[in-house]
Amino acid sequence: MSGPSKRDLRHAARARRARLAVELRGRDGGAGVAEAAEAIAETVLRFVPDGGRVAVYESLPDEPPTGRLVERLLESGHEVIVPVVLDDFSLEWRYAVRGTVGDQGTVTRRQGPPDASERSGWLGVDALAGCDLVVTPGLTVDRHGTRLGQGGGCYDRALAHRDPAAPVVTLLHEGEASELDLPLDEHDQPVDAYVTTTGRLVRLR
Repeated sequence: MSGPSKRDLRHAARARRARLAVELRGRDGGAGVAEAAEAIAETVLRFVPDGGRVAVYESLPDEPPTGRLVERLLESGHEVIVPVVLDDFSLEWRYAVRGTVGDQGTVTRRQGPPDASERSGWLGVDALAGCDLVVTPGLTVDRHGTRLGQGGGCYDRALAHRDPAAPVVTLLHEGEASELDLPLDEHDQPVDAYVTTTGRLVRLR
């Protein structure tokens, strides 16, 4: 007998995430998000090589916050790139600029690729090939490193361009890791670890 479908798992994971995000925002008189952002940044920074390039997504309101991570990486002299979702669900990459990414930032959605006047600071769809670490979003991750995303396939396609030596880390709310093995399709790209909003690092592969 087969297990639940990806669609069913996403539905349950999104409901769980909404609940956990509300709890985080309400924790400690509203300080929970800032504490989570700092915990994530502290943990991720421990395994970024000096002067490394890191790919980080700009978090949506219910996602583990990444704004502080981006700021800390830039303050430490690292190069940070962030994604823009194109209309075909490919990810284009651009440099993060200090002071412009907040913990409630969003990934910009475009219609078509940037034109010539916008190209400064844009790095192409294969920019992950030059990264030392890739930080991805995800709804859950299982013990084998199988990541369940939002269903668009953006990161699975983007991760095909990465340097195989560069670790891939997914950020999760504490309590979002899957105790069950997730469905794995041929195009799914595994991750090497996850970091939670408490700063906990779990290596998987």
